[in-house]
Amino acid sequence: MKDKDIIKVIKLLLILGCLYLFMLIIECIVGSIWNLILFLAIILTVLWCYYRKKKEKTYAKGVLLLIIILLFFIWSIGPCVYERHIAEMKKTELEEKEREIEGKKYANEMEEGMKRAQEETKEEHDKRKVEEVESEKANVSSTPIYNFKEDKDCSDFSNASEATEFMKESKAAGFGDHRLDRNRDGIACN
Repeated sequence: MKDKDIIKVIKLLLILGCLYLFMLIIECIVGSIWNLILFLAIILTVLWCYYRKKKEKTYAKGVLLLIIILLFFIWSIGPCVYERHIAEMKKTELEEKEREIEGKKYANEMEEGMKRAQEETKEEHDKRKVEEVESEKANVSSTPIYNFKEDKDCSDFSNASEATEFMKESKAAGFGDHRLDRNRDGIACN
């Protein structure tokens, strides 16, 4: 960084620090009736000094009074500002710890959720695999593979239900009924 940038940053930090201090002072003034009375006394003394200066009268007593009131004000408000600052710092540290705890808790919940989701996915995958294997076994053993291009007769089947199944599958595949249902009742070879 250049020297000008550093100076700008320092000025910005000073402004922020003064705003923070001003906020604490205002909280302390409003928080105590004694501090509020001292603040009003300072304002009235400054106005009185300004009025006397404008009339070209001496205002040395006013300046002395202003210094005494300012010292009382600083003595009264100093500890309050310090305590409020310490309270803000402790509050900030506590909030940081709470955010850290919440962050860890959220991360643990997300991790557990991911593990549960992975386990559920694996269980579903295993179930599908088992179902596929069982259905393949059932399909291989129960469903004969037909060549619908070959012309079939009732003598090619062991019973009427097998011929009816072939006829229905042949119709669904677009190859017709192979003249297995001569009486057109939907049952082959009867």
